[in-house]
Amino acid sequence: VINMASQVNLGHGKEEILEGLYEEVTHTLLAYQSPTLGLFPRGESKHARVRDNVYCAMAIWSFALAYRHTCDDLGRVCELEQTAVKCMRGILFCYMRQAHKLEKFKKLQSWQNSLHAKFDCTTGDTVALDTEWSHLQIDGVALFLLVLAQMTASGLKVVLTADEIDFIQNVVYYIERAYRIPDFGMWERGTKENIQKRELHSSSLAMAKAALEAVNGLNLLGRDGSSLCVIHVDPDAHYRNVSTLNTLLPKESSSKDADAALLCVAGFPAFAIDKAGLAEDTVQTIIKTLQGTRGLLRFLKDIHHTVKEDKSKVEYERQELDEFAGIECEWPMFYIYIYLTAVFRSDKALAEEYWEKIRESLVVWQNEEGFKAKILPKYYYVPESEIDTGSFGESVDRIPSLFRVPSKEKMPFLWAQSLYLIGRLIRYNLLSVNELDPLGRHLPADFRHNQAKPNSSFRVSLRDTVVQVALISETKRLQTLLSTHGIPTQTQKQVEPIKIRSPSELVEILESIGANTKLGLSGRPTRPIGGLGACRVYHIGNTMMMFYPNEMELLDFYMSLDMLLLIDLLKNLLRFVCLHWNMDQRPTLCLFLRESIFNGSHFNNMISFLADLKNGLCNGVKIKLDRLQALIRTSCIERLTFLEEEKLPDIYSRSSSRWSLYSQLSGQQSHLLEEHDTMNALEILTQSVSELVDPVISKHEAERLSSKRLLEAYEDEPSLLGQMYILHELIKKHGENYTASFDGITEDVLIDKVKEIYALAGTKKDWSAVRYSASLLGKQVDSLSPSITAMVVRDKEVTIGVFNCKEFVINEPLPPSELKEIIFNICFEHDVFECVLQQELIIYLGSMIHLYPRLFDGMMRVRIGWIIQAMKNELDRSEQKHKALHSLAPNEVKGLLQKVLQPPSADKIEDYLYARQRNGALGRVPIGFYPKVYEILERVKGGLSVRGYHLTLAKTSIADLHKTEKRFAIHVEEMLGCIGLPEYRQVIVELLMVIYLILSRNKEVVYNDTLDLDVLLVDAIQLYTDSGVGMSEPSTKHRQTSYICHQVYIFSFMISSNCVKLIFEMVHLSFSRKNSSRCSKRLKMNHLKDIYFLVG
Repeated sequence: VINMASQVNLGHGKEEILEGLYEEVTHTLLAYQSPTLGLFPRGESKHARVRDNVYCAMAIWSFALAYRHTCDDLGRVCELEQTAVKCMRGILFCYMRQAHKLEKFKKLQSWQNSLHAKFDCTTGDTVALDTEWSHLQIDGVALFLLVLAQMTASGLKVVLTADEIDFIQNVVYYIERAYRIPDFGMWERGTKENIQKRELHSSSLAMAKAALEAVNGLNLLGRDGSSLCVIHVDPDAHYRNVSTLNTLLPKESSSKDADAALLCVAGFPAFAIDKAGLAEDTVQTIIKTLQGTRGLLRFLKDIHHTVKEDKSKVEYERQELDEFAGIECEWPMFYIYIYLTAVFRSDKALAEEYWEKIRESLVVWQNEEGFKAKILPKYYYVPESEIDTGSFGESVDRIPSLFRVPSKEKMPFLWAQSLYLIGRLIRYNLLSVNELDPLGRHLPADFRHNQAKPNSSFRVSLRDTVVQVALISETKRLQTLLSTHGIPTQTQKQVEPIKIRSPSELVEILESIGANTKLGLSGRPTRPIGGLGACRVYHIGNTMMMFYPNEMELLDFYMSLDMLLLIDLLKNLLRFVCLHWNMDQRPTLCLFLRESIFNGSHFNNMISFLADLKNGLCNGVKIKLDRLQALIRTSCIERLTFLEEEKLPDIYSRSSSRWSLYSQLSGQQSHLLEEHDTMNALEILTQSVSELVDPVISKHEAERLSSKRLLEAYEDEPSLLGQMYILHELIKKHGENYTASFDGITEDVLIDKVKEIYALAGTKKDWSAVRYSASLLGKQVDSLSPSITAMVVRDKEVTIGVFNCKEFVINEPLPPSELKEIIFNICFEHDVFECVLQQELIIYLGSMIHLYPRLFDGMMRVRIGWIIQAMKNELDRSEQKHKALHSLAPNEVKGLLQKVLQPPSADKIEDYLYARQRNGALGRVPIGFYPKVYEILERVKGGLSVRGYHLTLAKTSIADLHKTEKRFAIHVEEMLGCIGLPEYRQVIVELLMVIYLILSRNKEVVYNDTLDLDVLLVDAIQLYTDSGVGMSEPSTKHRQTSYICHQVYIFSFMISSNCVKLIFEMVHLSFSRKNSSRCSKRLKMNHLKDIYFLVG
């Protein structure tokens, strides 16, 4: 009988059962606990694994909960609680000794600085060097936080001091960015081959998500603790983990589709998958793929503990892993996960099925004192005798690890034993599921109670959230001006005592949370506040504060200077908040309206946007526009009352130099406005930006001039871009700190002059000068890393590099500092503009792949430099063909990018050369392209050759890959990457599709030599020329596909015949010259429709 009730009352018989279980837990678990730190070893090594110890602590805590129901607990509640606490505090002690590593990891996310995964169970010392073990295991750290939160919610006090609270807060920072930190996963391997290559693991992301939800708003000292003891989680980091997780699932990682590690996050103990049906689908996929007769495989072709495993060998090639197929060890502990999840889900039939499997997997164990008990062995393995006979498979009788010779285990596998003991408490109605999960994680997210967390908690977004908006005018004058257009706003004075501050100031305030000088911890890393964080009201000290979003900040990067882009970003922000708001109460967005954003020709666009807000509907989002004081009552409030209100700088004065130039320039405009009334001010604000002039001196001319001539040319150069060319050359000759006189009077430092032009160009909207100076200053846009991550987790690779120059392939999330270094190192010497232009595109692409994923269909590699080339081609065909791409405003660049990504309809293609140029630049291929190439290689034994790159299944690195694997697609992309022209790449793609079509209709065809696609294409083009049609005929211009088909059809006859070379030549001549017209016509009728369908 499975008890689903929240309360359990034990009768006399139940108490006897509990006493029997207590004796068992004493001998099988507690007997191995270290008397010093309370940690548990694994085997004879005396090494305490964090994950094992957390489950041991959970089992002991579960027994304490069960004893709470007895009439006389004999003091065992206190004993067991403190034993569990000691184990958890032992882990905490070991972690805190590595505070210096945690601090480094927060900044660089380097795996060498990760918290260790195992320690000496007696002393807490490290037992493996940073690089000797795969310590970076996000799921293990997150599991510790999750169980810590559950125990705290049940009334236990694991954390006792302010220093420990600060450390736990920093551990939260450690796992917050799990969505972009590839780790080694639960099995300490990384990829399946164990080649020390880390991956994004769904189990790590899911456990981090569960831990963040569990500790958010939790007071670590219970109800008696002050607000200083509350843990705070960044809601935007939580959202990114959720979004990335939903993208990765149901796969575990790029090298492992099904993995038993997902069982502990799809169900007990994490219950981390909220998306409807996804958890059940994930579990069923695992069961179908990995379930054996005595347990579940960890993953397919798992070498661990098999008799063929070479202990001295760490890394394995793909073909070597095939030797382990069918002999993987089966782990019965995964039955417990499925059983407990079924109990929590009230699935009695599934629970009964797996409890029976658990019983069948038990073996009798006896310790040195003679105590006997039935336990779960660590694993069941296929003996060598069965492998030698080749009879292994599902029918083979696997042997439990407990009986393995010569390494016979002397102690239980404590991870499995802990789970088994918890399962028995549940099975015998000694413990209820609600007691084991006091935070209610097994409930739907919207029903998880938060009595233990009155401050805040996460929930599933409702997707129809009303967004509250307050408009704050910079000046009274601007408020009056906007009121003439019917836009109600308030000034900062009118919203007092609520204070309006910038998001950069909020970052500075939050940096103090978790800071601890004794531990050497700096607190929250300097990360920008996201859209969800900006929609909360902050109660800091005794003051209520609102912080406007990053989109309205005078950011260091120039994109914030484009008003149309700003409007678009604000609309997207409203939409994002509406769809993904995950907290109680409503989001409240404060828009700080500066006078500077209304200047230029886009005044009416901003007024129209504000009018939509007033009317209550903007970009499909319901808006409530009101006075800020009226909105507070229904707003989400983050309480940071423990922080002393610091004297924050005035909103106009910035301590950082990056604000000074913008402030001076915007101040000049404000000074002008003070001298005019409202109507005149309106005229000034709506003035268009003055026409820009072209540079007198070109970049190449500047490179040939001496320093003296450059200074002379600077005085006569009217354009800011030309001035930047001159400054760049002077910096190359003398360095950025060189001083020179540009007016013959004052001396200026070169880099300061660049900064001045950067700000001035931003005011004049001279985007070419802005981008050039931004590159010289090494500017970096915010959210670069999340944008890369958004593409990588969707199985895309991103390449950085200028078109037809060296490229850098990114296939895993990278920190911002590393991304910046890559971009500037790769791009700067080839094209200065692209150092920042490629950053722009990464931001846009990261947003688009989330909002419009269909735009990226067929694109496995997102080649930024090639996309820029496609945009330049599109620009040359537009009305703005006289403009350079780098001279366009950011909003125009974004619009052009979206236009280029939009796939054209097949019936609307008028210029096939341009269509091929665009698809080739985007790297877009037809559906099923890579598997079809694989099938071609199976028939063309010598492989394919393009531009000297030879692709063949004879290579060991390719032969063992499946045709649907991403790694094979990467090899194909490497072959296509050798092609320098987009249109040529696209024609090669079409040629391959035609070859596949011919081979699929001629099953007997097999070719043993190498097929040179370049030669084949040249022959097809020659056939096109010889056909007499000519390249000048408009009706058939650029329609070479039929001729490619024709040539491949000839090829199919050649390779299917056993005739001598003379017959080959005769067939070739017959088809290519005498009958070219008739054959081409016949092929077009029979095959061309199919070809165009395949080519797309």
